[in-house]
Amino acid sequence: MIIFLSYATCGLWIKHASTKMIQGFLLPGAIVHELSHALLCLVTGTTIKELNLFTSNSTGIKYDKPKIPFLFDFIIAAAPMFGCVFFIFFISKLLSNPIHLSNEFPQEIHFSLKGLFDLLRHLLDAVWVTFHAFKNQFRITEIHHIFFLLALIIFTVSMSPHKQDIKHLVLGFGIIALILFFLEKLGVHLQQYKWWNFCVKELWVITALTISVLATLLFITLIMMGIIKGYRLTFGQKSSPK
Repeated sequence: MIIFLSYATCGLWIKHASTKMIQGFLLPGAIVHELSHALLCLVTGTTIKELNLFTSNSTGIKYDKPKIPFLFDFIIAAAPMFGCVFFIFFISKLLSNPIHLSNEFPQEIHFSLKGLFDLLRHLLDAVWVTFHAFKNQFRITEIHHIFFLLALIIFTVSMSPHKQDIKHLVLGFGIIALILFFLEKLGVHLQQYKWWNFCVKELWVITALTISVLATLLFITLIMMGIIKGYRLTFGQKSSPK
């Protein structure tokens, strides 16, 4: 959901708004995005051919084919999502957690088709609760609230993958889900480890927050596009002579 919501939102902004204005607004997120790719290229021993961060006609990063094609492709492609998440956490801590969100995670997860739908239902409920919690706690008169909102918008939209990375991300996360499924079926219960529960709860919070932000941005973007298109159709054309 995060992959496609961020890709759709960023794509619509770039297509229908001033490219330079969007690039300037998203520049901090774009830097984190590309540097995350670059860092994982270095970790996996992948040669970086080109890295552009500040030029107006930035082409991002270009690198050689990784040594372990699919695995390293997925790791490099997924790096910006976790890089942007890290900066959201960092800025939130820096601002003393301006918005307090619940990290309540479903107590039981059944690794079955029904369990998958139950998990999706819990996630959508968490997104809705997160949206209302943010709406109720956000104060436009508080400068740190405004700064946190801007950081959320910049870094969630900047999670948008490059088009060629989407297939690696979808397949990679799908394979991870299958691995977790079979581990559970084989009796390897990761929930018994405190570090696993901590990571899951924190990722649950940031996932719900990211989806609520991106879904709201996409909805507002589509509404504005509809209004602008309606205005142009109504008033943007000269009436034909009788």
